[in-house]
Amino acid sequence: MKHYLTIDIGGTFIKYGLMGEDWRSPEEKTQATQKDPLLFLEQVKSIVRDYGNRIEGIAICMAGFIDPVTGDNTDYSVGENFRTYNLKKELEDLTGKRVVVENDSNCAALGEMLAGAAKGCRDFCLITLGTGIGGAIVIDGRLVRGRHFKAGEVGQIRLWGNPDSEENCESAGATSALVRKVSGMLGREVDGRYIFGHLDEKGIADIYGEWLEKVALTAGNMAMTLDPELLLVGGGVCSQKRLIDDLRERVYGLYPHLEEYTEIRACETGNLAGRIGALSLLLKEVRK
Repeated sequence: MKHYLTIDIGGTFIKYGLMGEDWRSPEEKTQATQKDPLLFLEQVKSIVRDYGNRIEGIAICMAGFIDPVTGDNTDYSVGENFRTYNLKKELEDLTGKRVVVENDSNCAALGEMLAGAAKGCRDFCLITLGTGIGGAIVIDGRLVRGRHFKAGEVGQIRLWGNPDSEENCESAGATSALVRKVSGMLGREVDGRYIFGHLDEKGIADIYGEWLEKVALTAGNMAMTLDPELLLVGGGVCSQKRLIDDLRERVYGLYPHLEEYTEIRACETGNLAGRIGALSLLLKEVRK
């Protein structure tokens, strides 16, 4: 079986490993993401060099407004390490192999359609909750990127019209915002697992309720705009069943008619979703 190098580049960690056309990965390796642009480029090149001639091509998912043809990342909200160098060009020049680079939420949606919770679904949207909020749209089985590769970027939407506020969906509803506010209240650093294990404590419950409202508005507005069969929720926090149950209740409370025709589910492929989606795009290019 042919193998490909699949790389999921996050703001905190890079996850990577070989993957076959059956979407199985015999390994998963992790490195902390370098923030300096040149160090970041050398880090990715070093990962690729380690695999040498064992790979047929390279599939990358990462944050950004990414042109799938040129590989240019024009996202103003990501770090300089993500947009200073064109990874598609750099790695094709390095290896002579085919390289695909695509937005991570777009890849996660494709991964779920191929091997996860959206299997058999033709019209759905996805939001990912993490350091920020990402989004993706699939209509009639096709990924919708938009004219400037920004389609589905619900994290950039404002929840209200106060011109003096810089808060948008991403800064208010990302998992990092929940963790930051609870940590500030407690006066010590905690993580999402701690929060979901202590939701019955009043202070934490209040912060969680305010945060959930913003996530529900973001998800519900996306579903109202696109009329999908399915709304998927991704990110590490979606493994918490309590969140999915609470989100369903709140979204359907805000938009009661959605309950009849838009199902809300957690993603199922976990950390592999983005890498599966990126590889599917690479295989499509190879088969051309």
